[in-house]
Amino acid sequence: MIDIIQLIEQYTQNNPQAAILYDDAHSRGITYSKLDDMSGRVYAYLKQQGIGKEDFVLIKLPRGVLPIVAMIGIWKAGAAWALVEDTYAPERIDYIRKDCGCKAELNSDNWDDIMKLDSLSGHEKTDLHDAAYAIYTSGTTGNPKGVLHEFGNLSRAIESIRIKGENPFNGKDRAALLAPMNFVASVIVILEVLSVECGKLFVVSYATIKNPIALKTFFIEKRITVTFLTPSYVRMLGNTTGPFLRMLFVGSEPANNLYNKNLDLINIYAASESGFAIGVFLIDQAYETCPIGVPEIDGKITLLDEDGNEVAEGEVGELCIENPYVRGYLNLPEETAKAFTDGIYHTGDLARRDAKNGYVLLGRSNDMIKINGNRIEPAEIEAAVKQALGIEWAAARGFEESGKSFLCAYYIDDIEIDTEKLRAELSKRLPYYMIPAYYIKIDKVPLKPNGKMDRKALPEPEADDFKTEYVAPENETQEKLCHAMETVLKLDQVGIHDDFYEMGGDSLTSIRLITESGLPGLNAGDVFRGRTPEKIAEIYTERRANAGDDSPDMIQEKSLTQDHPLTAEMLYMVDYQLYTPKSTMYNLFTVMKMDKTIFEAKKMAETMCTVIKHHPALLTTFHFNGDGEVIQRYTPEIFDEIHVEKISEFEFGNIKDNLVQPFKIIGGKLFRCRVFETEKNVYIFFDVHHTLFDGTSFKVFMANVGKVYMGAQPEPDYYYYMLHQREHAQETDFYKESKKYFEDRYDGTKWSSSPNTDQTSRDNELGEIFAELGVEPVQLKNIENKYRISRNEFFITIGLLAIAIYNGKYDVKISWIYNGREEMELMNTVGLLFRDLPVGVHLNDKMTLRDLFADVHEQVQKGIEHCCYPYVDITCDIGDGEAAYVLYQQDIRDTGGLEDYNIETIDVRQNQAASQTILDMEILDGEDGLMLMIDFAASRYEDSSMELFRNYFVRLVQTIVKFDSQKDVTLGELHKKVMDKTNFFDFLKTILRRKM
Repeated sequence: MIDIIQLIEQYTQNNPQAAILYDDAHSRGITYSKLDDMSGRVYAYLKQQGIGKEDFVLIKLPRGVLPIVAMIGIWKAGAAWALVEDTYAPERIDYIRKDCGCKAELNSDNWDDIMKLDSLSGHEKTDLHDAAYAIYTSGTTGNPKGVLHEFGNLSRAIESIRIKGENPFNGKDRAALLAPMNFVASVIVILEVLSVECGKLFVVSYATIKNPIALKTFFIEKRITVTFLTPSYVRMLGNTTGPFLRMLFVGSEPANNLYNKNLDLINIYAASESGFAIGVFLIDQAYETCPIGVPEIDGKITLLDEDGNEVAEGEVGELCIENPYVRGYLNLPEETAKAFTDGIYHTGDLARRDAKNGYVLLGRSNDMIKINGNRIEPAEIEAAVKQALGIEWAAARGFEESGKSFLCAYYIDDIEIDTEKLRAELSKRLPYYMIPAYYIKIDKVPLKPNGKMDRKALPEPEADDFKTEYVAPENETQEKLCHAMETVLKLDQVGIHDDFYEMGGDSLTSIRLITESGLPGLNAGDVFRGRTPEKIAEIYTERRANAGDDSPDMIQEKSLTQDHPLTAEMLYMVDYQLYTPKSTMYNLFTVMKMDKTIFEAKKMAETMCTVIKHHPALLTTFHFNGDGEVIQRYTPEIFDEIHVEKISEFEFGNIKDNLVQPFKIIGGKLFRCRVFETEKNVYIFFDVHHTLFDGTSFKVFMANVGKVYMGAQPEPDYYYYMLHQREHAQETDFYKESKKYFEDRYDGTKWSSSPNTDQTSRDNELGEIFAELGVEPVQLKNIENKYRISRNEFFITIGLLAIAIYNGKYDVKISWIYNGREEMELMNTVGLLFRDLPVGVHLNDKMTLRDLFADVHEQVQKGIEHCCYPYVDITCDIGDGEAAYVLYQQDIRDTGGLEDYNIETIDVRQNQAASQTILDMEILDGEDGLMLMIDFAASRYEDSSMELFRNYFVRLVQTIVKFDSQKDVTLGELHKKVMDKTNFFDFLKTILRRKM
């Protein structure tokens, strides 16, 4: 049998520097050597604690590669693990912690200390029947139940994924993990990829998984070749899975009527109680009832009737499978006895044998529910509903209609239910997929003749129970939206006042609604703001009336031939550049060093030509019109072909620091690209003016460089469509409403918007100061999950507090950068699309950190909603002086899918640099960890002052990430942790007196 720990040790000796595990926090990958070192530290920690065979360790780490490191370390110690996701309700985590009897816990609080230990080499010898891990699944008692797997099942999990005896994975595969990490599907995928030398596994974030567009982009940028998805998600993605995906495993729900001729589509049948693939079937056509195939490992399948006898050939029976390496359910001997008999697991699934294709599933033999691939016991939902409502009886039932699964809860008490508040309360107790979509009051409990509840008699929810009084569509647009909602939500009738989200819509179905409606240019923002057909139609019609009826492609084509005014953000930069014409302060540049044995210089030059010409913003020039206003114009004739320049390494070293030069802002070409080939390397120099490029543009640009070099086609760029849309937005009422929102929210307060300056000066010199933040991405992820904020919102809050401390002010306002890509058409667009948006807070000593985060979160969301109006136009009228900026940048120098080829970014001198703003707080999140970079006007700040401000920022970050976010910490308590003063604002006043 395969020993996964020995296999990893062997691969570590063979290829120690091969990167194999990736996530958002480890975008460059964890190598075999690093995995061995980190898991060895976990092993050392457990050894110190006296933990070994038959001991359980709870893994409670943020989703990513660290839980996998923890698994390996625990197995090295010969122990077993149970894993909980940090998004679980505290009650569920506490139950699992107690039920598995864990003797240690690996979490965000102790992980850093564990990683400081010396790594312990080797591993404990284990027996095939030693405890290895427990998977917790929904339980009939109202609590989850743990299935205990032994080490023998690790080998069976690996060996079960075979196609006609052959391993479908190879060392060039790049697999994406999308399922929750405590699902057996994830365990199988993790083990399978780790068993293949140099196979790569990308743990995908839930934010990406929930956004089909982002997931498709992820597949392309990371060149994903293999993944596991539920059939419902595959249908959502359609056939646009990118050019690299070659093999797609599906499971967790029926794969009926599913087929894709462009890749290997493999149906996997497994269960939490199996730990391996019971059946594997290569789908060769669309099946009305898709087969699950046969086991690829030794393990007899039998079909049994209700009396436990084998059914005749062709008849239906309960599918049972031999499984000698599963002990059963932890602490549930009666349930174990029912499901496991003499090494045979009774799946509860009804099946029949198909002579050609193996086994075919026909449904459940009990009341178990599957919702979007998640297996659910009704009792757990019922217990949570009863607790949340304070009632004695509740029932739950799952429904599936035309491929749409949903849950309904029932009650008999005469009570009024606020469904939104109830869902919020249930979210504290249940995972998101177990929260019912509907709640129905029934007169009495339906019973079977034996006196037990007849679950199948619980009524299916009707549309009338969840809709307003029907009002028919009044125009064609409303009619299309109503019909689309009926189709997407499987309803018989939808009126114009019915709320899409109340009727069961979500982010996935909103994308389907857009497609189904057939309304050109309808976007998710219209649906989100409008919610009902009447309001969505109103928003959409008004926007289309201003933009016309042309498609984005038609608008783009026409817009390319016209002159356009500069956006407010561009004009701000142009004015600043004209004030300092010889400065390179707005040059965005990079120099990439590539191994010429891997990259062909000529092909790279051709690639750069193709990608530059693909993005019209790069071929844009600025001019004065007859009224003396600066306009922008598409000028493709400025493009010159890029040819390879052959020089020596010595010559390149002499010229590289003179590559960055000022651009001629009026009438000149605003980008430069050169390709150099030396005796050892290929160098790419790319420089572009900020007025035509933002941080997101760099990622889009480099992603397209990777695609084109690999032979794929980039998605269309709609820069001039964007200009047209923004210009026409100015004529809408919502544009005026948005301006009023900013004025009402931020006018009338004397804001403190940047650290107090040390002196005044008209000189423009750039100062920079850096600091390591000293926190791990997993610590930030923990804070973000618990406070329900984004990383950007976290650092905005830190920036506000740092200025408050430094200036001794209560009312603080700063700016942040939103990437400005509101429509799907703009996701692949290069240009200066970002929006400058404000956040202003009124602080006091009793305000809680949770309330401050919530305030920042709400302002960020409102700012995005109203970003059609350029806040930068009125920023000088609202506030007190220039505003400081906070900018969180993740992988700003991402090489777009070429990261495996050891591309190195070369530092070059930026001549004639100057400060773009009074002060920028940029948080760089890259391969070297989290770094704070403060750019400031050096002519107005002393270095010592910036060092003090930097220290406040860093200390705030380090203090807040250590708080137990279940408690409501006040700013006064925050002060005591950060400053060792008795009162937060007494300290602020002290700082104020010092500065005055």
